[in-house]
Amino acid sequence: MKKFPAATAAAFAVTAVPSLLQFALPSLETALRRDPARIADGEWWRLGTSLLVQGGGPVGAAFNLVSLLVLGVIAERALGPVRWIACYLAGAAAGQAAGTWLGLVDAGNSIGVCGLAGGLAVAVALGRADRFAGSVAAFYALLLVGGIFTGSVTVIVATAVIGAAGTQLIAHRNRLPLPVFPAIVVATGLVLAVLANLHGPALLGGAAMAGVVAGVLGAAPRSAR
Repeated sequence: MKKFPAATAAAFAVTAVPSLLQFALPSLETALRRDPARIADGEWWRLGTSLLVQGGGPVGAAFNLVSLLVLGVIAERALGPVRWIACYLAGAAAGQAAGTWLGLVDAGNSIGVCGLAGGLAVAVALGRADRFAGSVAAFYALLLVGGIFTGSVTVIVATAVIGAAGTQLIAHRNRLPLPVFPAIVVATGLVLAVLANLHGPALLGGAAMAGVVAGVLGAAPRSAR
């Protein structure tokens, strides 16, 4: 019997409540979001609270929350709760550092989810996660590429194309070499980082943390595989 994904459930509950409440209280997002100028003035707590609200409107909030739930459950089963938390926080830390350095005023938990995708990439490379987990992580990473486009029509078209390709990636995962999945995640992270998109460092941060934790703690427990 698979263990209940406690880390995912806890993170989802803590994130979902303020993320939904912000639509009734718009000032909540402004008060909690990442604001480099205010962080420089001492409001360092925004680095944490900005993960609890969403800056992309209803669509962005829904995407981030569903991603956390789906990818979170898959990652927790592959990594275990301790590694899950480590990768989530590593992705969040790398993303917040990049966002602050780039001067981006925004909010959202997607950088934490990126950390999970990066962690799954390493788990797949080490043989501790299956093809399905790897294909979902790769699909999520590819969807982030849609964020580099501008203009509503362009974004919709790009997301539709990437979504269709990602769906095929999952559907035909058994026909692809296993290294393809972690390669897609890492390559996407590098491309996004070069393009000054904070999701790139977040993906790479999660992958780096998974590698470090694997070296320190060894193989994931059997219950997490």
